[in-house]
Amino acid sequence: MNKSKEIIAILEKNGYRCNADGRRQVYETVGALAPRELEPEYWAKVLKEAERVGGCRPGEVYKYTNAQGTMSEARVCDLYNLPKNMVNPVAVCFSGIMTAHLCTMEMVRFYAKQTDDLLPVLPIGLGGNKGLYEEVFNQPGIMYQAEYKTYINLLEQLAPRSYVRANERVCQDTDTAGNFDELYQFAKEAGKEVTFVLCSGNAFYDKRVLAEFLLKAKDVRYADAKMNFVLAHCPIIDDLEVVDGRLSEIMLGYVAAAIWPLKKDTVTFEGKTTSQNPERYLMPGVEDADWSTFVQLIRKFNNMGWPNGAEMLYGVSHKDAVLELILSDLHARGAFSKESYERELRADLENYQTFLGGKYKGGDNINAFVDYLKNTTDEHRW
Repeated sequence: MNKSKEIIAILEKNGYRCNADGRRQVYETVGALAPRELEPEYWAKVLKEAERVGGCRPGEVYKYTNAQGTMSEARVCDLYNLPKNMVNPVAVCFSGIMTAHLCTMEMVRFYAKQTDDLLPVLPIGLGGNKGLYEEVFNQPGIMYQAEYKTYINLLEQLAPRSYVRANERVCQDTDTAGNFDELYQFAKEAGKEVTFVLCSGNAFYDKRVLAEFLLKAKDVRYADAKMNFVLAHCPIIDDLEVVDGRLSEIMLGYVAAAIWPLKKDTVTFEGKTTSQNPERYLMPGVEDADWSTFVQLIRKFNNMGWPNGAEMLYGVSHKDAVLELILSDLHARGAFSKESYERELRADLENYQTFLGGKYKGGDNINAFVDYLKNTTDEHRW
């Protein structure tokens, strides 16, 4: 029996389950599949278009109704030029992709160069790609137990422990709504207006984050905390060792999961919708995008999402969509191991420290760390 037939037999028995448990069941029976050959020139074009559709451009401003019933503006910047008039800014390192911590550090060091001050950091996130990385998370190492812990472990190699852990919070949810609620709890406990600088490390995730965050932000349940949002657009990163940061099954899974939900259960900023349960704003450029560009991406590499994308966008049957998602999951599992992931994360840390001009060695002295940041290279990493 070939792999596809074996997988179909399992899916027929379990009702075509493709959640974390269903995918793990297939993996434990069939095993991982070798990663597929990826043609760089073809995928470079797809990624560029995905950034155009799913990413935001520095300088863009999104006006939305906040929980206090007034209008707010979410501003977009790059990693190296944060807005100058932010109120109590905090850099939020999140989204699960293992490029976010490096992008956050780029923001932190240029903020120090420009303001002679230290930008607080807040790593959040619990689950880890809906089960794909469960095998990795369950073994001690840099990536262990939770996304936020992984980010902390990585950032502690680059900065003082007390700074990295100063705003440590445990996010109890694994979806975007959970991340928003964690930010709300942080702002509420802070007892003051907070500007969250969102840094996902994912060039394709901007619009999805804002589409979901800004819609939640109007809910009166959050009226007792004043939250502002700045989104730091991260460029396409394809020159790292870790599979998240180079052309791979894993990277393409992140891209697919970032863009296809932009079409699902939307409402316009003016309040127009055809959805029974709107989950996100319809962002500019989404409706008129050429979604035929992403057929292969969303059908064949959607290893971190649900089958809805292929069904909704391309009319694929539920069973075929689930089969394609399961196959993508198995190919993605074949693209890494616990050992390779750990090795790649450490290599990226060492390479980044070399780029900065040397490792920080000032211990827990915050003033020494600010001086270190100011003396790092003025060159942009990306």
